[in-house]
Amino acid sequence: MQTIKKHLDMNYEQIKLRVIANLLRLLVDIYGDPKAKENLSKIEGEEILFRFPALNGALVVKPHAGRLIAMVGESESPIATINFKVEDTKIYDTIEDIIKSSGYWGMLKFIFKYVLRRKVGVGGSIRALIKIFKVLGIGNHEMYKRAKEKMNSGWN
Repeated sequence: MQTIKKHLDMNYEQIKLRVIANLLRLLVDIYGDPKAKENLSKIEGEEILFRFPALNGALVVKPHAGRLIAMVGESESPIATINFKVEDTKIYDTIEDIIKSSGYWGMLKFIFKYVLRRKVGVGGSIRALIKIFKVLGIGNHEMYKRAKEKMNSGWN
């Protein structure tokens, strides 16, 4: 009974952070590019901090065995930081743009659209950030391409 009450006491912001953490984990597990997953081993065990000021919280993402382990909370010593300075309602749109990106062109688009406009701040190891963005960018996955074709054809 105590654990049920504990879960019910979570506020909207904590729930949204947990949903984002699960989204990041599932994206890599299900749709992650195998080549990009192999490159995660180079930063295995390191912590990347995703800050969400609009939600008053953060996520710690740790690559481990080709997977991303995402937990709600702060990090004591992250090697890289991504600071989402967008409002609460735009967080999912920003993450969606990361997901839709694939390759270096998608990364450049994200940099011009968000980083240079100061909607997303990045700091720390650029190498680690590139590896994380590559594994989250599923725009070249077959299932994503099929869904895009169906959207363009009108779901016929």
